[in-house]
Amino acid sequence: MHAVLLDFNGTMFFDTRFHMEAWSKIYHELHPEDKSPLASTKICGPCNDVILKNMAPWLTPGERQQYSEKKEALYREACRNDPASLHLVAGAEELLQGLQKRGIPFALASASIKANVDFYFDSFPIGHWLKQQDVVYDDGSYADKGEMHLEAARRLGVPFSECLVIEDSVTAIALAKRNGAGRIVGVGETADGSELLALGADHYIHDFTEFDYGWLEN
Repeated sequence: MHAVLLDFNGTMFFDTRFHMEAWSKIYHELHPEDKSPLASTKICGPCNDVILKNMAPWLTPGERQQYSEKKEALYREACRNDPASLHLVAGAEELLQGLQKRGIPFALASASIKANVDFYFDSFPIGHWLKQQDVVYDDGSYADKGEMHLEAARRLGVPFSECLVIEDSVTAIALAKRNGAGRIVGVGETADGSELLALGADHYIHDFTEFDYGWLEN
């Protein structure tokens, strides 16, 4: 493998519960009659606009944008309210250092909006290894996470077939597999990885202390 493409949310930073908290508030604002908990399957994988289309089909594009921005503000607030959890996944910094030392180019491809990317660079030391302007994020121009992977590979000047992709979501891993990623590593905080492996992940880790640099060999 000649490059590494990294997801951030749920991969470099275990933040699923913060997203769930924010989306739950949005969902129940849109569906006040529904008192049941929001199912995680409704919000994991797609971009905000798609989630909101499914969650509330009656919203106009402008209203979806407003709710998307509100959700992300709620998410950042939830993160700030739990500073003990505001850290990178174990081994993440060492991975970035290791890739840099080995001369392996890497990039972030995140489904986050720019305000969240700004928040991550303010909150985590990722600026030591990454330039903020090089991050591929949800600027509204990508149909799905697969297109973000391809753009990140293009910016690095490496064919996607020679990239190792690190992701946590079933949707992103399925897209990486469909698009011909050279190798796929699934990440999960608690799961056994069977679902991600079934969808095309070649390996599964719980954090980056389990990352094997041998996976970078062709």
